[in-house]
Amino acid sequence: MHNYTTDEIHAFAILLFFFFYFLWKSKQFFTAFGDKSLLKRNWSMKRLKKLSWEDFELLCMALFAQKGWKVKGNEKKGADGGVDIWMQKRSLGKRTSAIVQCKRYDDALVTIKVIREMYGLMHEHNVDVAYIVTSNRFTKECYKFIEEKNIVLIDGEKLLQLIN
Repeated sequence: MHNYTTDEIHAFAILLFFFFYFLWKSKQFFTAFGDKSLLKRNWSMKRLKKLSWEDFELLCMALFAQKGWKVKGNEKKGADGGVDIWMQKRSLGKRTSAIVQCKRYDDALVTIKVIREMYGLMHEHNVDVAYIVTSNRFTKECYKFIEEKNIVLIDGEKLLQLIN
């Protein structure tokens, strides 16, 4: 039986550390690569509305990640409490936090009820900004309600502009 020296054990530990670090970085690279290819597709309103709600959320996550946000999808299955994406961004030493609700609708408009819920969740979770993203449009009341509030509404047309 071979007795390993302390130097051999340390060398093996360092090698093992770098191996796992390489795996972790590879996963990050390929995830980011996949997200970018999702954004590079030729998007139209028709294609947006054909997405499943899960794919619509993934598209929104990829878009916000491209805009510099550190994004995390909601890991709960089923009811998510109104938050689909959790985000953070750090710039000039200031940390900004945000939540996102994704609404993939064919024909229905996003109503004031959704906006009010997000406003409440903003305060409940103590975040700086709330985003509501839809594949369709918002009612007029939604735009009136968000005046002077840190809520950003992104309808289908604006979403396509941001992607392209």
